[in-house]
Amino acid sequence: MADMTDFIQQVKRANDIVDVIGSYLELRLRGTTYFARCPFHGEKTASFSVNRNMQIFHCFGCGESGDVIGFVQKYESCTFMEALEILAKRANLKMPETATQRQDKEFSERKKKKDVYFNICRDTAVFYYKSYYASRGEIARNYVAKRGFDVDTVKKFGIGYSPDRYSLVKYLESKGYATEDCLKAGVVQQSTNSGIVDALSGRLIIPIFNMQGKVIAFGGRGLDDKTIAFGKYKNTSDTPLFTKKDNLFALNVAKEQKQQTALPNLVVVEGYMDVIAMYQAGFRRAVASMGTSLTEQQAKWLSRLTDTVYICYDGDAAGQKATVRGLDILDKAGLEVKVMTVPEKLDPDEYIGKYGKDAFEQLIGEALPLPDYKLKLLDDAFDIKSSDSAVRNNALPKYVQGALTMLRSLDDARQARYITAVSLRTGYSEDYFRRKLTEVVSSGDEALPDVTVAELTPEDKAKYFMAACLLRGESYATIEEKPLCNSAFLSKLFDYVLDCKEKNEKPTVDMLYTLCPNAQQEEYAQIIEPDFSKARQDKNERYYAECKRLVTVEKLKRKREELMAQIKNNPNDSSLLEELTKLSKKITNAK
Repeated sequence: MADMTDFIQQVKRANDIVDVIGSYLELRLRGTTYFARCPFHGEKTASFSVNRNMQIFHCFGCGESGDVIGFVQKYESCTFMEALEILAKRANLKMPETATQRQDKEFSERKKKKDVYFNICRDTAVFYYKSYYASRGEIARNYVAKRGFDVDTVKKFGIGYSPDRYSLVKYLESKGYATEDCLKAGVVQQSTNSGIVDALSGRLIIPIFNMQGKVIAFGGRGLDDKTIAFGKYKNTSDTPLFTKKDNLFALNVAKEQKQQTALPNLVVVEGYMDVIAMYQAGFRRAVASMGTSLTEQQAKWLSRLTDTVYICYDGDAAGQKATVRGLDILDKAGLEVKVMTVPEKLDPDEYIGKYGKDAFEQLIGEALPLPDYKLKLLDDAFDIKSSDSAVRNNALPKYVQGALTMLRSLDDARQARYITAVSLRTGYSEDYFRRKLTEVVSSGDEALPDVTVAELTPEDKAKYFMAACLLRGESYATIEEKPLCNSAFLSKLFDYVLDCKEKNEKPTVDMLYTLCPNAQQEEYAQIIEPDFSKARQDKNERYYAECKRLVTVEKLKRKREELMAQIKNNPNDSSLLEELTKLSKKITNAK
């Protein structure tokens, strides 16, 4: 772990944050700080700041902040390790192997094989694309023209055509690829009677890309009755690069859109043709689940790109239980989930084609939050408003049970709001639902509530300010011992500062993102937002002294409490009483 921390610091030193962010955004120098329009939320004025001295970025509009690794991670919608690797390559540094990788002799070979599969998929996509424009691709071009897709859309999605069962096989052989590798990559398959064949022959081909823009699989759409007889749509089988249930179509396009402007939401549809048609119509915020129920991995991909997801499945599919389970997975992943209803049982692309993009945007505005959608399903399933008392009495208990299930899935804030809604729908009192919800709560100690920055004590505020001064290396900022820390965030920062002091090294502000990668933005803000301009130096110095006094008194009081507990058990111990007297004087003098 120490080796990795050292490597992280090496990568940071080799990648100046201004140079890196400047390669993504247009930065303008204002005083000693660079500014740009924030890539993480829509804004007209530049409130996104980049500080070369501290090697951090901070947006005064949306509150996002971080170091150079954090910027790449968020901008590229990738994991911490992926961002680290991007920056390491930029600086020509070799990523260190993990302990597991060092022990795994086959790791290097597996990585090499994956690179081969990526190359096979890339060359397969090129073959299909060229075949689309060849004379034999006329059937595919006619279909695309009928759908109204233009040349730019074809190029954007790499749309291609598979002319027959054997042309791709021969092409890959001519490129020197081993048949076994082509089978593993999923681009060909072993036929019982015909040898190695292209399983997507005779189909319009849609390449499936990963988040980094690499081809990992293919989808095929039948173009004639003979092909469609074996399935209108067909996908690459699961491979080392692609697992259908864990991927989403057009993630790479959504990522590009996010990098061009803030991505307020994404619309999840069922099929890749829906996404392409929506793109053609000017709607660039769609991805497809390719007909599978949503999974935790798909939720992770979506959460890298946005915090709000609209589900727009075909009219006859939205009520399926599997669909609702998938929506719950998105909700548990922290995404705001809303469900759209497309009128006339049209597919999303059909609706846009018939009524236009603006009408589709209106459907987004009318989408139901997930709890409301679940209540709508209950409304449709159980007629609790029926004029027939027998029907009503039979439906009501089932409706209430379903509503309780929905309420239990909500956080406290939403639960309180929807208890009122369910009460009004059913006629049952709000107290009834609260009692029912309480009945299923498991016994045991309750977890301590999280303390938000707004609830900080004066002592905690003092510690945040002290940490900010120490990380910046302010000349007046000194520390002899670690203060009492009620949060892991502060504890790690003070440990780091004291460790630097022991090693006679200078602490740096950007390390707070390495030490505390999962802290709340409010905690980061306490460190990076205080004004340390020259005009504030005298005031900051006086405040630091006051902060230091506060945390000293707090620590002395804690020692006094511990001493009094000892005296309670040993009332005749004169040495303890003497120590208590001295400690009380120290507290008085410190005040």
